[in-house]
Amino acid sequence: MSITGLEKPHILTQGLWLPEQIQQGERQAAAAMGMAMFELMSRAGLAAFELARRQWPQARHWWVFCGGGNNGGDGYVVARLARAAGIHVQLVQMGDAEALSGDAATARNHYRADGGAIKQLGALQGTPDLVIDALLGTGLSGTPRGAALQHIAAINRLNVPVLAMDVPSGLCAGTGCIPAEAVSAHTTISFVGLKTGLLTGRGPDVCGHVCLADLGIQHRLPSMPVVELLHWHTQRKALPARRRGAHKGETGRLLVAGGYAGMSGAIRLAGEAALRCGTGLVRLVSHASHVHWLNLTRPELMTATFPEFSQWHWCDALVTGPGLGRNDWSRALMAAALNAGKPMVIDADALHLLQGKVPVQAVLTPHSGEAAALLGCTAAEIETNRLAAVQELREQTGAVVVLKGAGTLIAGPSGTALCPHGNPGMASGGMGDLLSGIIGAFLAQGLAPESAARLGVCLHACAGDMAAAQGMTGMLASDLLYPVRSLINQTDDYDNNKPDTGR
Repeated sequence: MSITGLEKPHILTQGLWLPEQIQQGERQAAAAMGMAMFELMSRAGLAAFELARRQWPQARHWWVFCGGGNNGGDGYVVARLARAAGIHVQLVQMGDAEALSGDAATARNHYRADGGAIKQLGALQGTPDLVIDALLGTGLSGTPRGAALQHIAAINRLNVPVLAMDVPSGLCAGTGCIPAEAVSAHTTISFVGLKTGLLTGRGPDVCGHVCLADLGIQHRLPSMPVVELLHWHTQRKALPARRRGAHKGETGRLLVAGGYAGMSGAIRLAGEAALRCGTGLVRLVSHASHVHWLNLTRPELMTATFPEFSQWHWCDALVTGPGLGRNDWSRALMAAALNAGKPMVIDADALHLLQGKVPVQAVLTPHSGEAAALLGCTAAEIETNRLAAVQELREQTGAVVVLKGAGTLIAGPSGTALCPHGNPGMASGGMGDLLSGIIGAFLAQGLAPESAARLGVCLHACAGDMAAAQGMTGMLASDLLYPVRSLINQTDDYDNNKPDTGR
């Protein structure tokens, strides 16, 4: 059994499961190994205990919050181990401790047999150094109410480190949505396999540092992960190769079309991003009101005005949407771009002008609001289940779909992938335009749409993390241009060393 984090890729952190897959699969895996389910509960409690001791060695007063299911049973195991180590433990049971059944009741009995006391919320005394959240786990269905909300709120008021077991209570482990309120954890230890909701939607807001304890059975799960987890050290292998005698004509020609009057910045950012990703030639097709100065400080960019421009056949790939607008000029440009029949990235306003005409080799890059417009629902509905939304868009359009946001999702012919990189500093204007240019660059250099999208998303997010080393607040999209180039040209893995294989 090992505990691994996401900072250094590991063979155990290459995929994400739905909670129901884990719930069904762990029983089958344990049975195949001749292991009792209580042994699995004991392993989970031990893993959480060891992680807590390692991360907070000075914490000598723990509060352990237990719910009514097996997650609560895990908490009882942790509490028993902590008491045996000389730690002052106060355990609070949500609901009636006598109502526990099965393995959770066994864990409760062992805790009591070792002298452990069970308290109610109002009987807790003092202030803890650490809280263990074992309230709801992955079994959350519907909106937490009554006692559950009361206990979640009590944890969040404490302002002390929280270790969440499997998933912060109140977070939907499968979707990443929070129906009411969720525990805000410093660290979350996920058992057996990583759950999809930990890393997308609201999950990153409340999970903190995510670790995985496989409990020694992940390799025996009967089902495969529903989502592939992207890591830069593997994605960088898809970077286009360049021969020693290469010339600019064979390293890709990209058209970036957009930029209505007053919106020149978006197309300029996309174009420069494409250059920094190694595209040989980039031409910006934009509005006459500003096209003459788009390349004043970046003379390597070529420019052209629309509707005068007609050489759409010149390019290997297209990006359309950055700063496009939604007027007659925009619609005419969009129609011309679609008629070119080239692989293309469709972003921003261009997504609103598609009218069902999605090219075969297209990458759509909506945020939740744009995805909602495409699916005829609200952005809030998209965020209740981002995984289902990106898969539905993929099914409806046939395109590769990038659903941007925390835990960006990419759905394509090979299935669905999630990028765990990125940070809140990237919530600023122009970041999406930069991403469009990056993906477009790889399309122009000959990558298939899915490969270009996966590589581009991962590169963009990792560049954002590098730029954030100077501070997240006030970070600009253009701050990512140097890290993008640096990452592409690195000879060592982004994660410093070769990924841990667990051997």
